[in-house]
Amino acid sequence: MKRISSIAAGIAATIAAAPQFANACAMCGLSPGDSAGHAYNTSVLFMLAGPYITVLAIGGIVFAVWRRAQRKERATVAAATRR
Repeated sequence: MKRISSIAAGIAATIAAAPQFANACAMCGLSPGDSAGHAYNTSVLFMLAGPYITVLAIGGIVFAVWRRAQRKERATVAAATRR
């Protein structure tokens, strides 16, 4: 019986705290038509895109360095075969 009453108390506490949980959400506390929601969504998109942009930039630099090395190697081989 004690276990059932503790489970019921836990459920009641969760239901009573639900409005406070909703106010903790950045989107739930906004009034309708507020432009802060759009700003929040945009900032989340930038945070999600950041790692992909970083990896693409590093990959692009590595690829450019590799291509430059390949061109120099071909030029060296071509110059050596002309002699």
